[in-house]
This record gives sequence, C-alpha cells and structure tokens, in this order.
Amino acid sequence: MLVVSAPVFAELMTAPGRTESFLDSFFRATGIRIDWTLDEEIWRAAGRAFQQYAGRRKKQASGPRRILADFLIGAHAFVGGHRLLTLDDHLYRAAFPALGLVRL
Repeated sequence: MLVVSAPVFAELMTAPGRTESFLDSFFRATGIRIDWTLDEEIWRAAGRAFQQYAGRRKKQASGPRRILADFLIGAHAFVGGHRLLTLDDHLYRAAFPALGLVRL
C-alpha cells in the first residue's frame, strides 16, 4: 500500500491547475492513502532532524534550502515504519539514516 502524509497532499496542491477535487479523485483512483494525522512523535522527530539540518547548513553555507515540510514527510515515513519514495535521497539519508529509501 502506498501512503502519503498530509504535507505531500498540500504540496501537490501548488502545481498549476491542481484542485482539491482533482487530487481527491487521483488518490481514490490510484488507491493511494493519505495519512492526515501527524502525531507528537512525528513532530518531534521532524524537529530534531530539522535542527540537525540547520546546524549542518550553517557549517556548509551551500546547497538547497529545505523547509519543515521535507522533514515532516521524512519523519512520517520513519516513525510509521514505511519506506520513502524520493527523488532526493541525499536529504533523507542525512536526516533519517535508518529510514528505508526508494530512489526514483
């Protein structure tokens, strides 16, 4: 079963021409489930990973800037025991070393 976290749904809304009804239909048709709940454990794991990233970024002073949603997505997968499908395995390997990743 493929599951996405709520921040993924919100990020998908930003694409031109996307509407909530389009996304609802897409998820229903594909059988992809949306986990709308982000429990305390997920928020804490995301906060720790974001804090560590901020410390690494200060030392490096280069590379793309990341937003909290990236870490919520990673924490959701990590805490839920899921593997994460991503185009950016570098970010998630650094933030969540024990997280199983599937690179596209």
